[in-house]
Amino acid sequence: MLLKKDLGIAFVVFTIGTILGTIGTVSFPIGSNMSYFWPAAVIQSTGGLFFGIWGVLAGALFPSLSNLLTDGTSSHVFGLIPANFIQSFIPLLIKNAVGFKPFEFNKKTVLWFIFGCAVIPHIIGGFLGCSTLYLFGDIPNQTIFWVTFRVWIIGNIPCSILFGLLLLKVIAPILKDCNLYYEGYVT
Repeated sequence: MLLKKDLGIAFVVFTIGTILGTIGTVSFPIGSNMSYFWPAAVIQSTGGLFFGIWGVLAGALFPSLSNLLTDGTSSHVFGLIPANFIQSFIPLLIKNAVGFKPFEFNKKTVLWFIFGCAVIPHIIGGFLGCSTLYLFGDIPNQTIFWVTFRVWIIGNIPCSILFGLLLLKVIAPILKDCNLYYEGYVT
């Protein structure tokens, strides 16, 4: 029964991420399947916090479908999975290493979320993702690399912080009360 719940959660997170990712990609496009506004980043920043490894897997994989739906190249569809995994896994790792509770909305939680779940993962993931696109030839030179990297973090970090804090304040306590919050990696 537990696996059914886990897969159901992963499916819902995956679906919401795909919808937000597709809308974000086409909302303020700048080319190369990137946008200055990508609200789906919040799924990567909070999925693992709320749903453990199931949220991480959904956060790592939904961008592939979103990129496929928005005519991304094969390097966007498949090559960015490691970067998306990093952006989804680091928040879970930090939550468990530091022991902060996302459903307790206080200064400690807000600071850990901003830096450990939004800023750091998206800088690392953005660098890895842009490096992948550069190696596959989707980014033609170093100048475009740094422009693309800047767009990646401008599109991801503010959306993660703004929508993520809202989810921490409103949704996290509800998930905890409904027994849908995962304390660790798998339960």
